[in-house]
Amino acid sequence: MSARVLGIELRRSIASLVGVAVVGLGLAVVQLMFREGPTFAQWTTFSVMQRYSLEFLVPVALGAGAWQGRRERRSGMSELTSTVSRPAWQRILPVSGAMAIAVVVGYLVVLAVGAVQVIGNATYHHAGWLPIPLVGALALVAASWLGLGIGTLLPSMLTAPVLTVGALMGLIALRVNGTGKELLLGPELNGLVDTFTVPAPRVTIAQLIWFAAVAVAGIILATAAGRRRFLAVLPIAAGLAVALPLIPATSETRYVADAAAAEPVCTSDAPRVCVTKAHANALGPLTGPARDALRLLAPLAAAPTSVAETPRDTLLDRPVKPQPSDVDLIELSSYYLDDRSHPKKSGEELTIELLRGAGTTQCDYLPSMANGAELDRYHRTREARDLAAAMLLGKPLTFFGSFAAQEWPTLHALPADEQLKRLSAFRVASLSCTGDLVDILTHGGAR
Repeated sequence: MSARVLGIELRRSIASLVGVAVVGLGLAVVQLMFREGPTFAQWTTFSVMQRYSLEFLVPVALGAGAWQGRRERRSGMSELTSTVSRPAWQRILPVSGAMAIAVVVGYLVVLAVGAVQVIGNATYHHAGWLPIPLVGALALVAASWLGLGIGTLLPSMLTAPVLTVGALMGLIALRVNGTGKELLLGPELNGLVDTFTVPAPRVTIAQLIWFAAVAVAGIILATAAGRRRFLAVLPIAAGLAVALPLIPATSETRYVADAAAAEPVCTSDAPRVCVTKAHANALGPLTGPARDALRLLAPLAAAPTSVAETPRDTLLDRPVKPQPSDVDLIELSSYYLDDRSHPKKSGEELTIELLRGAGTTQCDYLPSMANGAELDRYHRTREARDLAAAMLLGKPLTFFGSFAAQEWPTLHALPADEQLKRLSAFRVASLSCTGDLVDILTHGGAR
């Protein structure tokens, strides 16, 4: 295939229009749908967000390929080309190459737009994110080639719109209802992928094999004739047979920790305040509020002497383990940071966050909504953590729940030494995740 022939296909086919659509829709999804979080703060988070856009881009690529596939029938050239001695793959190579170039370039343009912003924002640069867009680009090529094959086989005007809508609904259903390995047969990265995790190598290899198999099946459909088109089933079956066993069985093992992203970056003076390397820009804004929290916590039993960011979601990390007593852990969730990893919360809000639970992280998980008693206990414990922060500050929080608002006047009226005693007991119990925390704070554990 010469560059001249490929250039002609890029001009006369719908490939260039598809490339523009991929750029426009890809930027719209990344910029608009994920504007609440720091989309351009880290390489991993941005590349994962871009993969989410494939839920919309893959149906477009599939439909565009199907529309392109009916070109010979639409122009009345199918009978003529069938009599030409040239192999069918030689005829399909220019148009399939043009479609692949268009969708890949469009996807890379969106990646480049994001990369320019990430370079200026990120403090942690690494290569572990590169397989994420690589698999995404292959998924688009596979979709366009599969559409090309289906369009060649079924050259109806309805094929492209039906494929587009059907693929969109199918991917949405997969994301909503999928629970096992089948989730990763879609183009998105469904799972706990964030700043501190990357897909396991086995997941990347499995997805590369699967999308390559889909691409081969599309080419077979576009070039084979008669019963030979059933050969397209073979790469699909082989792809499934190889990819599914490669994907780890549990969601926790499909993603691996990025240890370098979690490396601590700390203040040079005491008391020590640390954040992760990925969120190094948060160290300055956090230091003052963190030291204020340590000063207020100092009179308590087993008081912390330092503050550190924990690179884990305390509500998802299982099982609960005893917390260290010498450090006050804080989770700087991505949705509480801006694109430069600066906290969106004010200094006072950061101090309150560190004072919650008398300087401890939460022990309980959100129980099933069907269990009313457990749900009530969970909310009371959360409000007790807010009460502990208010007692240390000496004033109520602006967002007290009903239980905390009811208990606050009584707790605030207690003598200072009694408040200190209850807060110390509350902290010790919270560190080991034992005892009735609500009873300890509101009644001194007397009941």
